[in-house]
Amino acid sequence: YYNKVDLDITNKEWAKNLSFTECNLWFFPYCNNKHYIMICVNIKAERFEVLDSLRHKDFEKTYKSMAERVVQYAINYMKTQFADKAVRWERFSWFKLEKVTQPDQISCGMYVIRWMRHWEGKYNSALTKDWKRIDLINEERECLMLDIILDEENLERERIMKEATKYCNMKNKKKELKGRK
Repeated sequence: YYNKVDLDITNKEWAKNLSFTECNLWFFPYCNNKHYIMICVNIKAERFEVLDSLRHKDFEKTYKSMAERVVQYAINYMKTQFADKAVRWERFSWFKLEKVTQPDQISCGMYVIRWMRHWEGKYNSALTKDWKRIDLINEERECLMLDIILDEENLERERIMKEATKYCNMKNKKKELKGRK
């Protein structure tokens, strides 16, 4: 899959105005066989951190080579951004989070999103608090969906709201008809 993806962002138009010199954590979601993990480059701790909600035992075989490739592209780009900052990439170590196991086989993407919000380079309870319960993961999923749909920048917002209103009206009419029988 990644052989078809251009991971070199150094010449991308959208990347030209980015300033990462103040960033300590860089997040790279990675999908392998429909399972998402997070690769984090932690500048301050000098670590490449792998966050996997299923805690795969076969990281070396399954993810390490791709994680190294993603990290190498990140390093190449960061060298242009951190030219005046002494970052010693050779000193970086690998860290794998071992504390999380998701309760199902479909919520890995939600864990990645949660990690991007709460990861500070170490385990903290905000990352997994009550996340063994599917209902809470689904609640977070619904909130995320609503945030996207209702965002003022969403160009489809008005159309979706009209469709949702029509759907609700139709559903209410069906309930009324059912109640009359």
